[in-house]
Amino acid sequence: GGRTRMGTKILLHVYDLSPANSYLYPVGLGLHHSGVEIFGSEYSFASGAGIFDSSTPRDVPGAMYRETHDFGIYTGSMSDLRRELSELKNERFGPDDYHLLRRNC
Repeated sequence: GGRTRMGTKILLHVYDLSPANSYLYPVGLGLHHSGVEIFGSEYSFASGAGIFDSSTPRDVPGAMYRETHDFGIYTGSMSDLRRELSELKNERFGPDDYHLLRRNC
């Protein structure tokens, strides 16, 4: 997400994990992956990794980029973001907290 005078844009990137999504997506179904981009890095959540980041947004191995949604503006600093991510990792989104149906990316 790009920096503005009021903060940093938050972008949600959505990826297809299956070619079947071409048929499933129009009816609201499909196998997807998502990541949140902020400060030029993309953050996601996966089994065995918990919350992790990538410095190359919109480039996910094994997935095809579908679309981006604007989620508004983050007004905190990079230090604030690091602290918030650390809290999330420790509280509910650690490496062993992933569940395919209840808590996923």
